[in-house]
Amino acid sequence: MQRAKHADKLRLEGLKEDRRAVIGGGVSVLMALFDLLDIDVLHVADGALRHGVLFDMLEREDEHEDIRATTVRRLQKNFGVDLTQADRVRRVALELLAQLSPDVPEHEPTRIRRKLEWAAQLHEMGALISHSDYHKHGAYILDNSDATGFAVSELHRLSLLVLGHRGKLRKLNVDFDDDAFAMQLMCLRLSVILCHARRDPENQPLKLSCSGTPDRQFKLELPADWAKQYPQSTHLLNEEVQAWQKTTWNLVLQMD
Repeated sequence: MQRAKHADKLRLEGLKEDRRAVIGGGVSVLMALFDLLDIDVLHVADGALRHGVLFDMLEREDEHEDIRATTVRRLQKNFGVDLTQADRVRRVALELLAQLSPDVPEHEPTRIRRKLEWAAQLHEMGALISHSDYHKHGAYILDNSDATGFAVSELHRLSLLVLGHRGKLRKLNVDFDDDAFAMQLMCLRLSVILCHARRDPENQPLKLSCSGTPDRQFKLELPADWAKQYPQSTHLLNEEVQAWQKTTWNLVLQMD
């Protein structure tokens, strides 16, 4: 750059034309940061930082100001999500997760709860495209969206939860040894089952517990007369037991 003396004469491999006029200022700022922070080596990352990313990260400390929550609401609106059903599934899923609270890793209860909450709010977003396999459409949208505030890894996690909230579990290319993910997925799938009639589950005192690694077993305790009162839900829960048998986890129904 010193030899070129002018941006118009600068020749650097990979330098885009629209960057030619501003690279000098960028290098000056970078040199100042190296001096100020005593940086010796800079490693190039594959990803890129958006404007305001630091501010976004600070906002994440406050659940009510998290920009990701605003993004979720925007996605719900853009894809015509049934807000009543989404909130119903969200509440039931969080209630189930709260019963597993002793098993949730101490350092990440809020993170697990938020991801589950957002997945529940968006689990039907693919229905705008097609009611057939809508969970697959929703997962694809999340995996390929530029959603403000979300890292690529976070969107992929949400897409897996949306993809896995119904149907067979073998389609998920995930590590079921991740206890936190298994808990999120179980709570989401059970909440969708319990809300399948698109009305609030009433008088259903269910208790969900988990024995994590190495047992990897969930137990859902139901009242003795529950199956008689809710035959359709019972049928769906029995199918759920079979679905989890294809993974490293088990679901046990106990009716007392």
